[in-house]
Amino acid sequence: MAGIGFELKQIIREKSITSVFKTFGYSAVLSSGPWVISMIIILGIGLTSVYLSSTGDPHEIMLKASVTYVSALALSSIFTGFFQLPFTRFVADRIYEKKEYLILPNFIGTLSVTVLLGFLISLPLAIFLFDTQSNLFVLLYVSLFIVLSCVWIANILAASLKLYRLVIIFYLLGYGAIYGSFIFLREYEVIGYLLSFLIGNTLLFVMLSLGITYYYPAYSETNKKFIRLDMFQNRFEKFYWKLALSGVFYNIAIWIDKAIFWFTPIIGYAVIDKLHASMVYDFPIFLAYLSIIPGMAIFFFRLEVDFADAYDRFYRAVNRHGTLEQIKKYKQGMIDAVTRSIQEVLFVQGMFNLLLFLSAESLFELLMLPKLYLPLFYVDVIGVQLQLGFMSILAYLYYLDRQKEALIYTLSFVLLNALLTWISIQLGPYFYGYGFSVTLLILFVASIYTLNNILQELDYKTFMLQ
Repeated sequence: MAGIGFELKQIIREKSITSVFKTFGYSAVLSSGPWVISMIIILGIGLTSVYLSSTGDPHEIMLKASVTYVSALALSSIFTGFFQLPFTRFVADRIYEKKEYLILPNFIGTLSVTVLLGFLISLPLAIFLFDTQSNLFVLLYVSLFIVLSCVWIANILAASLKLYRLVIIFYLLGYGAIYGSFIFLREYEVIGYLLSFLIGNTLLFVMLSLGITYYYPAYSETNKKFIRLDMFQNRFEKFYWKLALSGVFYNIAIWIDKAIFWFTPIIGYAVIDKLHASMVYDFPIFLAYLSIIPGMAIFFFRLEVDFADAYDRFYRAVNRHGTLEQIKKYKQGMIDAVTRSIQEVLFVQGMFNLLLFLSAESLFELLMLPKLYLPLFYVDVIGVQLQLGFMSILAYLYYLDRQKEALIYTLSFVLLNALLTWISIQLGPYFYGYGFSVTLLILFVASIYTLNNILQELDYKTFMLQ
């Protein structure tokens, strides 16, 4: 993503209040992507539906629609988690080799595999989950699953485009289309909601794909193919298995605590056929995830500007036979960049959380939520801040190609989150949310220790273990 990092650096150099807001505004949208922005749209549609809906119970209709969409979002993120990190690594390697002409054909190839496998997985899954729904409902769900899967893949390349202003517009138009379609289709109840989500995400995917097609070359003298599968073809043993499994484990981990609450008797209940929800847990964690946008913006900027530069200087010195003094200096620059980014993320996010705690009661009144959920909301806000910190450490581990460590931590995330969430439920309502937050606290502290050791030994590992 060096392209967007360079562009963000150019903006911040204008040294004005406007440039600061522009820089971190762009960073917020690019780092949030479909994950957080979808939540904002769901929240907006939910509030609007209460005031505009004239058919049926708007709360029940919106709940069914949102649970269906969130399930497609969750399952598609887990499914494409197997491809996201390997494809990111594949693209990075091709850029390093100056073979950008291979990126677009392999993007199309990866999309083809995603669509084919996505259809084979989602169709029987949809039939199983929605055994009382119409064929149209099942068709919309399968289509939504496939489109969301394609959006996850396209989103990998979207943040690498120097045409970042267009990317921002694409997101706004795509998710704006969801909201606009909902206004016209709300009378069709759940079908209308799902169709709105499908229209907006399809528009987003098409626009992102057009931007990628415009930015990356399609052909060269050494490549005349429209579609390639270099990431898979003749590379079974060389495939990035650790990255693929890390992506799957991480996405399972961020949903597993929710799933346990959904399917625990009394706490969770059936919403539509076999899909469940938990009123006690879902709303607080939903709002808590929206709170990390400032921290994500800070981290995205520091990773793509400060750390990327320090990383590049260090390995350029290594590859070009720099002096020992230069190598040590640049290594320290990497350590300083990591330290600064984590400190700023925790500080900015901490200050934002403090303001959120002070205004939480008013926020819950505005959203018409029971104040009984406030204690759980406070715990979840701390938990998602720790998750942001842990996610930051994982990003550095991937940058440094420490795939084994990242795999261990993501697998630990799954197991610990499942275990501690189950224990917290057994302990009673007062402990809800603590399983998630304690899991992230343990992993964040442990991963900082691991990353520190890796960075301290980086020059030794680089030379002595070749």
